[in-house]
Amino acid sequence: MAKKGNLLLVDDDAQLRLTTKGNLELQGWQVETAVDGIDALGKLEESNKFDVALLDVNMPRLDGIGTLEKIKEKSPKTICIMLTAYSDVSDAVKAIKLGAFDYLEKPVSSDALADVLNTASQASNLVQTIAHSAPQLAFDQKRDIIGDSESLNQVFDIIYKLSKVDTPVLIRGESGTGKELVARAIHCNSHRRKEPFVAINCAAIPESLIESELFGHEKGAFTGADKKKIGKFQFAGNGTIFLDELGELSVSMQAKLLRVLQEQVVTPIGANKDIPVHARILAATNQPLEEMMEAKTFREDLFYRLNILPISLPPLRQRREDIPSLVDFMIAKFNEKHKRKIQGMEKNALAKLLVYNWPGNIRELENAIERSFICEAGTKLTLESLPPNVCSDARSGATSKSSNPSEDDFFGTEKLDYPILKEKFEREFIVRALTAFRGKINQTAEHTNMTKVTLLRKLQKFEIDPKSFY
Repeated sequence: MAKKGNLLLVDDDAQLRLTTKGNLELQGWQVETAVDGIDALGKLEESNKFDVALLDVNMPRLDGIGTLEKIKEKSPKTICIMLTAYSDVSDAVKAIKLGAFDYLEKPVSSDALADVLNTASQASNLVQTIAHSAPQLAFDQKRDIIGDSESLNQVFDIIYKLSKVDTPVLIRGESGTGKELVARAIHCNSHRRKEPFVAINCAAIPESLIESELFGHEKGAFTGADKKKIGKFQFAGNGTIFLDELGELSVSMQAKLLRVLQEQVVTPIGANKDIPVHARILAATNQPLEEMMEAKTFREDLFYRLNILPISLPPLRQRREDIPSLVDFMIAKFNEKHKRKIQGMEKNALAKLLVYNWPGNIRELENAIERSFICEAGTKLTLESLPPNVCSDARSGATSKSSNPSEDDFFGTEKLDYPILKEKFEREFIVRALTAFRGKINQTAEHTNMTKVTLLRKLQKFEIDPKSFY
């Protein structure tokens, strides 16, 4: 049976631990046990690898509610499910508010527990995939390759907060950072997870059709309307509707969307009465809405209605320390897709990826790795198989270099003096590498193909303090 994920079972009942552990392992879970909350936090501190935690509420030293709170602080990506022999509504409400995925009363049948865990596993997969995927679903559970940059962990934390409420959400970030995937993660971790998730790209629908697409129309409402059409808001039911490229909506459509947010009704084209809608609205954009509001091309009232607790996705250049694990994930993915047995990437090739600026973000990185797969004849991805633009100008992410050295941001106004420019390049390279690995000497040396001694000597020469990159 395929491995479903890593699960931490926390219960002070030794017999129940033994029985439940056996059943879960038969279902494909990798199970580790703890006798109480303190023991559980110790296990989490050691590995921080658990996809799901199954917590008894009543335990000595630290109870399940306290353990839940600590786990969510240390590992917001871990899905927590509470178990109790004494049903208490106030405890259940508190647990859900603190981020529990579900709250079950003992004794729980094996089938019921399996159903909840399967749903939790899908939600966990989806959240974890944000770290290493373009805006599409891809299911994988290798916790050791998940991006762990501080900015990404902040995103995970906000996702869990937003999944427990029903407010509208605005997701912002550059193209290729995974905005739709974040929207799906919020939906799949919310109480609406069994309802439809309806995604609409506002930029892909002509202006003349967008109102009909969102709100529907009556038969004969306009030329070509030969039958009644149900709009996406009605189709979503009690689920979630995701409006991508929100900034592409006209001001008049923005006004109609604002009415839906305020009154929770839609009026199909040609209809004489409003229809109640209950779907949650998640929206995304890569456009500068603040500038658009100044230019009167985006409504301020709509912006403030959506911007309650926004999510800003960091571009890849701001979390370079995640690139090695992203590469590992993509190599595993393309090995399966292309039936290859690539065993990793040469260090000099990875060094190029670490200093390239990635204007297309994770989507561009994924394309670069797949191209390398197609071109590479050996067992490791090499510098020669990477896209030319990544290799030729790793510093700026440009696709071509200026023919005039004075226009290049590296040469600047410097004379073409080899010793001077060599030192300038070395210093810039080391600064970028330290930035990527947050000042960690061993990782920086390993991934840039430098010896530790050489790196330390260069730090001393250029008077660079690695602690300033933590």
